[in-house]
Amino acid sequence: MIRRMAYISQPRPDLPASAIPRIVTVARKNNARDGLNGVLVYTGADFAQVIEGPDASAVALWLRVAADARHQEISILVNETTDRPWFTDWRMGYIFNDETTRQFGVWRARRRRLDEADHVELRRLLASADSM
Repeated sequence: MIRRMAYISQPRPDLPASAIPRIVTVARKNNARDGLNGVLVYTGADFAQVIEGPDASAVALWLRVAADARHQEISILVNETTDRPWFTDWRMGYIFNDETTRQFGVWRARRRRLDEADHVELRRLLASADSM
């Protein structure tokens, strides 16, 4: 079993776009060390991340993410154990389109975890970032 956690958040207004590559570089290094996979998407208006891996490593990363001052308005979308990962290697995507930004806003406004249909949509949106 692996832990899957997903959230969306908004970057702090003073976070420069030039900081994003550094975030990705550090995340890839740390996630490889900790046996974590997933995806991080930055839309310009939102971050969305799926973290998958050993329970202790995933929770430790989540605690670091939750304390990170570079973002705000964090909403947990998924927190579950599963047999099958959605993402088998680490990915970073950049999507800038109205559909993604709108959907992230809908999920944030609900302030609750996603249902199964939303899981499918989240996975689709985040996987599409990998193809860009």
